[in-house]
Amino acid sequence: MISNSIADLVIVLSLSISLGAYVLVSRREGSYLNILTPAYLTGIPAYYLLPIFTTHLFGNDASPYAYTYVYATLAAENVAFAYAYLYSTSKLMRLPVRYSYRNFGSLSLAFLGIAILMYVPILLEFPEYIFDPRQIYEHTRVGFGVNYYVSSTLAYLSVILIEFTEYPRWMRWGVSLVAAALLSLHGSKGQVLSLFLVLALFEVYVRGRKVRMLPSLIVVGGLSLLVLLLFVASMAIDKDPLEAVRTISEYSDYTRNAMLVIDSHFPLQYGRLTMEGHIYGRTPRFLMPDKPTNFGALYLDDQFFGESLDDEKGAPDFGIGLQYADFGVFAIVYLAFFAMVRGWLARIFVRRLNGTQHPADFFMVAFLANVSLFPIGAVGWLLPEAFLVAFFVRFASRVGADAVYRDQIRVRTRPAPLGGTATFDGSEAPFA
Repeated sequence: MISNSIADLVIVLSLSISLGAYVLVSRREGSYLNILTPAYLTGIPAYYLLPIFTTHLFGNDASPYAYTYVYATLAAENVAFAYAYLYSTSKLMRLPVRYSYRNFGSLSLAFLGIAILMYVPILLEFPEYIFDPRQIYEHTRVGFGVNYYVSSTLAYLSVILIEFTEYPRWMRWGVSLVAAALLSLHGSKGQVLSLFLVLALFEVYVRGRKVRMLPSLIVVGGLSLLVLLLFVASMAIDKDPLEAVRTISEYSDYTRNAMLVIDSHFPLQYGRLTMEGHIYGRTPRFLMPDKPTNFGALYLDDQFFGESLDDEKGAPDFGIGLQYADFGVFAIVYLAFFAMVRGWLARIFVRRLNGTQHPADFFMVAFLANVSLFPIGAVGWLLPEAFLVAFFVRFASRVGADAVYRDQIRVRTRPAPLGGTATFDGSEAPFA
């Protein structure tokens, strides 16, 4: 068992390295509110602050090896993303679908309407929980995936699209408020937080606001307070203080459960759990009625928290424990590599967005910033789905348009005004 002093030292070193990567990206962007903010806003409390608190309050049974491995991996991921984002090639990615600058408002309202209609059957199924949405979340883990998750994604899309229009402010705020209310009915605090993160990234990467350190700390602090209030709202009022603290501490189990897998010497799965997550997680249950409930990451839940899985109440996430179960000591290499891929793609789409000012590119920026636009836990990285959504938005934006553009990487021209008509040379799309 690792001592508290050594555990604190490991966390401080890992956090220092991660914050150093954040500062480097912030200086490059000229804004301390940037593409790393969503991951850090949720990751620092869950991976660093809460574990320090709970270790001193409740203890920690992890071995020094497991503790060090987990926090070395977290630091390696952050450094790998920052390195790829800052120093990747300047070559831009061409997308095959042509696009235009029409239909953003009508698409936004249509998506919001469909999102509401898709969630209505769930509300009708559980009307007694409308004022306790957390119960809806717990009762829709199995059998309601299509309605639940698609509704959330469409709500995010409606907000993104309406922000690219020149509609009156009250209308844009109205769409955002309706979307926020709908997402809150999903019973997940993270989905409401993701909506605020989408709006924050829009201000930085579309409106071009550069947020200095102090204002960014105020924004992040405000969002953190929002999360805390959502935590309090979801807890039973009659819980004693120690039980409330213990409940909050469960949100730091990403690292604790990863260490549990490492110290248990769990049999190496050779990538099976990752593959199951990608295959079964993408298959709707109505197409595969016999789909197992303990595939992918849920297999670890079944092994370590079987009672919770049997009750269909879920179990804490295992963080990098999933990759360690699949790849053993090479999990750090696997995770660092894909962090670099995400950083490389993020650099590409931020540069694309600078030129196109198009919601399809912004959707990809938000996705690569780790905003949970697809709130599906057991699937893995939904990059193919993100590309499909971006292609659809590009295609839908050209329906009925007089001017349609294609990606070219030869001439830098003036980007389209926000929500307006593009002014390009010929049919070439602009890039910064």
